[in-house]
Amino acid sequence: MSLALAGTPDCATTARADAAARPRFAVRWAEVGLMFAAWTLVGAFGLTQSYLAALFGGQPFPGLRYVAWNLESVWLWAAFTPPMFWLAARFPLERGIRVRNLGLHAAFALGFAVLDLGGDVVFGPLLGGYRGTLAERFFAKLFINVFSYAAVVGIAHAVQYNRALAEKREREAALESELLKARLQALEMQIHPHFLFNTLHAVASLIRVKEDQAAIRMLVGLSDLLRIALRNRDAQEVPLREELDFARRYLEVEGIRFEDRLRVVIDVAADAPLDALVPNLILQPLVENAIRHGVEARAAAGLVHMEVTHAGGMLRLRVTDDGPGPKANGRRGVGLANTRERLAHLYGARHRFVLAAGEDGGAVALVEIPLRLATADA
Repeated sequence: MSLALAGTPDCATTARADAAARPRFAVRWAEVGLMFAAWTLVGAFGLTQSYLAALFGGQPFPGLRYVAWNLESVWLWAAFTPPMFWLAARFPLERGIRVRNLGLHAAFALGFAVLDLGGDVVFGPLLGGYRGTLAERFFAKLFINVFSYAAVVGIAHAVQYNRALAEKREREAALESELLKARLQALEMQIHPHFLFNTLHAVASLIRVKEDQAAIRMLVGLSDLLRIALRNRDAQEVPLREELDFARRYLEVEGIRFEDRLRVVIDVAADAPLDALVPNLILQPLVENAIRHGVEARAAAGLVHMEVTHAGGMLRLRVTDDGPGPKANGRRGVGLANTRERLAHLYGARHRFVLAAGEDGGAVALVEIPLRLATADA
């Protein structure tokens, strides 16, 4: 095996401009009914307070017209609530955009106050008219309307953050499951039974011909792989340097088995951040796929080329081989499917995973993930 380590310039990368993920807005009909029930309860509370005030003050209760006015107001705001939830999701009060969005929400609050006044104009004739001019009624209700908008937006944020927390917990549970599958795959699939058998058989052959040093190297390399896999068994992400170390050790063991039939080139860009976080055991299945389908299936020597670059806030991991290509042998398998699922769980839409034919033949496995440093997340 020939092993070359070299710095490479950044390759041409696909332009990516992923927008920051925004909170999702989804209101079910049952939730709409709950909103109307909640606002009806608010109206009932206000009417009860007015009744008690009239009772203990020796004054007559205003009557059914007053009840109708209150219910009209709270039900109108119940109709306003779903759009307010949408505005809260579209313009969240998050760090970095909080001041701008506060200004927008202040404008939205005034807008809903105007809509509330419009409700008075529409329903007023049906309820016996209303007192005062439009301006007087607008300013008389302005404080309670702005307060109501702020309360709804605050509740909307609480609901959305609760949903986000629940989804995060679900993703973490799914990630733990995927990590467990990845660890088992490293011991059962990626450190495959036939790989273990072939390695041990090669060790026995080397011992028979008294190539003791080569046999020891293979056993030590195999032991190191198992040790690293177990050491990082609980890690969802590891620093890039650790993942590269595991991939190099795996290639060294395979290189002893294939001898001169396996050529390996590892290109790590000079400015590649080795403390960048990558999914644990992300490179090994890509390398194993390249060896199994690009080298093992042919008699001539084969090349496995691993590249690490970054651009535009994305880390780029690329593994190529000069074998028959993915369409020729229908490359699939548990390792690649598992890799695709783990990337989706970890990064959602902010990742790219492609297995395609290379321009000059062979196959190209490409992974692009957001560039995040381990030190920044510590």
